[in-house]
Amino acid sequence: MPSAGVTAGKFHIPSLNGMRALAITLVVWGHAELPLRLIRESTGVTIFFFLSGYLITTLLRREYDARDRVSVADFYLRRVFRIFPPLYVVLICAVVLSLANAIPNEMTPLGVFASFSFWANYYIIWEGRDGLPGGMNALWSLAVEEHFYLVFPLLYIALRRWVPTRWVQAVILGGLCVAIMVWRTYLFSSGASYDRIYLATDTRADAILWGSVFAVVLNPVYGEVQAPRRKWLLTPVLLAGAGVVYAVSRWPNEWGMTIGYTVQSVALAAVFIPVILIPGSVVGRVLNWRAVAWVGIVSYSIYLLHRPVLILTETYIGQPELVAATVGVAATVLASWAMLVYVERPFARLRQRVNRAGETENVART
Repeated sequence: MPSAGVTAGKFHIPSLNGMRALAITLVVWGHAELPLRLIRESTGVTIFFFLSGYLITTLLRREYDARDRVSVADFYLRRVFRIFPPLYVVLICAVVLSLANAIPNEMTPLGVFASFSFWANYYIIWEGRDGLPGGMNALWSLAVEEHFYLVFPLLYIALRRWVPTRWVQAVILGGLCVAIMVWRTYLFSSGASYDRIYLATDTRADAILWGSVFAVVLNPVYGEVQAPRRKWLLTPVLLAGAGVVYAVSRWPNEWGMTIGYTVQSVALAAVFIPVILIPGSVVGRVLNWRAVAWVGIVSYSIYLLHRPVLILTETYIGQPELVAATVGVAATVLASWAMLVYVERPFARLRQRVNRAGETENVART
């Protein structure tokens, strides 16, 4: 029986959309300041980072295993079709709303350039949060991921070519993670600002890299971790991992912003293993429930849209704050559905046509 996700047909890893839904719920819940906020929204971002590293590395590994190479050009093209269209639609709307003063803002040309060119995180560090288009401060995490996407495929190809075993590859990647943690700790002890540590690629990319380590050596998709005969034995693993992630989210900054991101990222492996291996468990069924998975599918658009939409509802509805936030969340979900139907899916189909055309051209040249 093939491992989860490794099938002759469509490639699918159980529960990942559900984990995306969990992550975006934490982020939006925190930013909307809804009641019963039990965990910081930053934990949702860490989940996104870890998941991104795991999925990207699994896809690169799968391609290299099948072809003995990775097409970096195709990888970048997939990222462009996936990331750019929704982002630029939202950014253009945010710029227009900011120019019309529909969203309170102090937008600057440099801030707009940083937003469109994936340098929003360092712009905020150097210039402050006010110069970006209204509601676009969340672009910092996209910048971190895009910087990672630019470099990591080349690093992974080098590891596959010149490093003999997966465990040595994992040690090298883990060493990079530890180096980032040490660098982050040094910056904190040197009095660096909160934004310098929280937003910068050089201090946050380790959460993505830990996902890559997980994908290289403990990947349930490849059967490197298997469900025990008594599947309930994975429940304590899941609870322990989730408990550590939650506990670290409550740590004070001197711990949370130094080793905390590392501890959370490692603990997330203990969460991902059970939900991928046993999608039929209680937690797995919730994560794979159609409505939850749908939220995961539109989570990227929700992430882009939720801040400007919440600002609009807070500005024009005002009090009571709970009503404004609730309307804002509902409007965000509705707008994300429209983004899925009218932007994401059309560009996904265009990407498939481009891929097929490229494959036909390659065959013709052989």
